[in-house]
Amino acid sequence: IPFIDRIVQVVIEDPSTQWLLFLRGEVEQSGISRDNWDAVIGPDRGLNPDLAARGIRLHTAPSLTTYYVGFNMDDPVVGPNQKLRQALCCAFDAEAWSRYYNLRMIPANGPIPPGVAGGRAASEPNPYRLDLDRARRLLAEAGYPDGLDPATGRRLVLTMELGSANDPDVRASVDLFASFMEKIGVRIEASYNNWPTFLDKLDRRQCQLFRLAWVADYPDAENFLQLFYGPNSSPGPNHTNYRNPEFDRLYEQIRVMPDSPERTRLYRRMADLVVEDAPWLCLAYPLAFGLQHGWVKQVKPHDFGYGNIKYYDLDTRARAAWRSRGR
Repeated sequence: IPFIDRIVQVVIEDPSTQWLLFLRGEVEQSGISRDNWDAVIGPDRGLNPDLAARGIRLHTAPSLTTYYVGFNMDDPVVGPNQKLRQALCCAFDAEAWSRYYNLRMIPANGPIPPGVAGGRAASEPNPYRLDLDRARRLLAEAGYPDGLDPATGRRLVLTMELGSANDPDVRASVDLFASFMEKIGVRIEASYNNWPTFLDKLDRRQCQLFRLAWVADYPDAENFLQLFYGPNSSPGPNHTNYRNPEFDRLYEQIRVMPDSPERTRLYRRMADLVVEDAPWLCLAYPLAFGLQHGWVKQVKPHDFGYGNIKYYDLDTRARAAWRSRGR
């Protein structure tokens, strides 16, 4: 690191503890929890003037990230039933989801986030967006009219695996997701795991549904499309175990192609295949909001932020002065 001796990244699970440490100047940066949003961000989406007066800065940027619910294509219920997966997609209320997250979520229209060549245009909605009437029709065509299994007369129950066992915000958001599915008669049961157990279930193909995000390793659509390549199935990164011969053929073609309009066109075709086959219920593309103390220097938000931390610098005198004032 050229400007400072070291950087320590502290893992703090409790948002309230993180916030208090930030306000005391014991950590230089902080995210903004959902519960703190109104105290930090004003109606104009700018920083609260009281915090700005204390030298705190707000940074915002898009992020090359897609949040999604994955369907295990090896599961005997959701795997072979495309119309069931499409019905669940049509029951998801992306606008309510975004409101829950303080409008920090852009409704997703495919697996590739905005700003990456090959994704669907921002003006082009997801063809399986919220439409409860269509969701109910698809559910009936899938063999579950009104969410009932004709063989048993009981409600269809699907289990969603999660890797955040102790996060109350995750639990509340799962309840919200389940409320969307209740509207078409499908019940979602949550299975909370610690992170290693969750990953082990993914690798062993033991998840029926699961919730994850993919953050780009590099700013190219191939990094997202690899998650659907058949030979990458679990324990590889294709945790849905999705297999489509046409998609695999196109993937093998594009991964050796140079950047070109033709490759971008193929990216778009592959994204369309994923949307139609619905191995993912694409939830949202998150917007990044973060706070920093004024003594942190040389920070430039970027939608692909890997490696930028090495340029950070600190004004140690300003930090000492801020702390001495008891702030």
